[in-house]
Amino acid sequence: MKIVTVKTLNRKYNIYIKNNITENFNLYLNKDIKDIKNVIIISNERVFSIYGDKIEKTIKNDFNYSKIILKDGEEYKNLDTLKFIYSQLLKINARRNDIIISFGGGVIGDTAGLAAATFNRGINLIQYPTTIIAQVDSSIGGKVAVNFENIKNIIGCFYQPHLIICDPNLLKTLNENEIINGLGEIIKYGLVFNYDIITDILKLIKNFKNNENRLFEIIKNEKFENIIYKCIKIKSKIVEEDEFDLGKRNLLNFGHTIGHALEKVVGFKNLNHGQAVSLGILCALDLSISMGFLNKEIKNKILDIYDILKLPKFIDNCDVDEVLNALQYDKKNLSAKNKFILLKEINNPIIISEIDEKLIKNSIINIIKK
Repeated sequence: MKIVTVKTLNRKYNIYIKNNITENFNLYLNKDIKDIKNVIIISNERVFSIYGDKIEKTIKNDFNYSKIILKDGEEYKNLDTLKFIYSQLLKINARRNDIIISFGGGVIGDTAGLAAATFNRGINLIQYPTTIIAQVDSSIGGKVAVNFENIKNIIGCFYQPHLIICDPNLLKTLNENEIINGLGEIIKYGLVFNYDIITDILKLIKNFKNNENRLFEIIKNEKFENIIYKCIKIKSKIVEEDEFDLGKRNLLNFGHTIGHALEKVVGFKNLNHGQAVSLGILCALDLSISMGFLNKEIKNKILDIYDILKLPKFIDNCDVDEVLNALQYDKKNLSAKNKFILLKEINNPIIISEIDEKLIKNSIINIIKK
């Protein structure tokens, strides 16, 4: 069992990381949250069809229990879904001392988290991530949001969870596209904060390098839990230092500035978040090289890693001017200028607010398949 404790201005909470913790996670609910009245699980159709029986069996032993099952997909991370959750919470007469368990990936975590933050001005929230990207990143730190007008996370707030349960064993049912989605976010941590994370992945995958199923092999390995733990430690420390994303937490957005613009232009159905971030990272590397910060050989080394991990290097059918236009909606901006996280070298990031549009355009052109 690995435990990370997060201390913010609004809340102190634990993150429990253990394979198969799902078998008895109710013990940690009772330990960390007192006087539990009712438990409400919010999940999606796919996740609940796989793990619903297991999690229901555990909860029903100790608590009054309800469930709200949502449709699966980024396109359902919207105000209509939020409204549906509110209507269901009203039907079951949910109170502030009840618990919402967000059981799913980043879409569920963000949507259920926003519902928990706003219904009755705040209900106890447990984040229970079931994807790589949610376990290493989105479940931690209290950012909860929905998309609006095809703009990523434009409506939301900060609402720290009361507890996070992380069971790497749940990752074994992910498909390859979902694994790639998560690896894109893990690569971010390795390039910006701790390259040992990438080294650990490459060591794991070494024996399966020519195996088409190599991504499935690494997430099944018990050592993958330690990679998740390292990412969680980094994210938690940064959240403690900058809960409201006004300073150092901006570094977590490496690859996200152009990545979010790509998501808006291409559409959430056609490009998942991790793929968009992976492409955004390549743009950030090109900008770092163009501005004289980074050696081109480093990018070539990273491209080799992309090949091993099956991360995307190009995107089809994308208009560069539309992507440039979409940058204006980047929610991280405090002014009209886009904020880019670049690298002086690996693990040495820098925040730049003013970059020549020609350089930005060229970096986008480089990821569009000719």
